[in-house]
Parts: sequence; C-alpha cells; structure tokens
Amino acid sequence: MGKIISILLLCIMVTSCQSQHKKKEIKSKPTISVKSDAEYFLGTWKFVEKKYLDGTEKKIYPLHECMKKYYLVFEKENGNLFLTKNYATGKDCTIKSSSGKITVVINQSSFSYWDADLKKLDQYKILSKDKFSIVYSDILDGKVREIEDVYER
Repeated sequence: MGKIISILLLCIMVTSCQSQHKKKEIKSKPTISVKSDAEYFLGTWKFVEKKYLDGTEKKIYPLHECMKKYYLVFEKENGNLFLTKNYATGKDCTIKSSSGKITVVINQSSFSYWDADLKKLDQYKILSKDKFSIVYSDILDGKVREIEDVYER
C-alpha cells in the first residue's frame, strides 16, 4: 500500500513539474523575423519612452524636452558594427553632444561596448519591427527600479 502511494505521489510531482516547465516556455520573448539581431539594429533609433516598475505596476516616466532629442545610430563599416549615442541638453536643448563611433558587439539579448573606460552590457528586448527597448536597473525617484528605455525608428 505504501509503495502505491509513493508511486502516485511521484507521478503527480513529475506531472506538475512538466506543466510548470511548459508555462515557463510560453513566457519567452516573441520572435520577430530578422536575418540577425545585428541587421535589425542598423539605422537611427529615437528615444521615445521611459517605463519603470513601481512594485508590480508599470509606469511611464515623463520625458524632459531634451530627452526627446536623444537617439542612437547603429552602422556597419568594414564588417564592424558601431554605435553612436547622440544627446541634447542645455537651455532649449541647444547643446548637442555625441559619443562618437563606438565598436559594439550584439548578442542574442544584449549588446556590449566600451563607454569611456567602462565596459557596458545593455540588455535589450525587440518589441516590434520598428521598436526595441533597453532594460536596466537604476535609481529613479529615490528607489532602485527596473527601467525600460524604448526606442523606435
């Protein structure tokens, strides 16, 4: 009798583990048909939205006028991929600055590059054919939060 109960419990446990595994697979990111992630990023991307998690609720952070003028440019030259970050600041956003061309390596869910003397690893999500986001943690309104910066073509 004890062996039968043990076998039944084992079967129930295996079944529940398999169903949890299947649920986990469903949550994976949607795939968008592109040749490669590197090809997807080529071009100019404008910063359009900053979202953050407040507990379990996603909120939108209001962008300052100058932030609306931020953009990223991905270019391919001689087999190498380059990233240029462009910013605006100052009164009426008249002061423009640029990172210059930075060599970037794009992997399946992140891109890495050297920013000054710091190696950066930015996690990204492809949201649609013309929209992606960079996900990171930072202090916002006095709390460490998960932030998602959204860019579009």
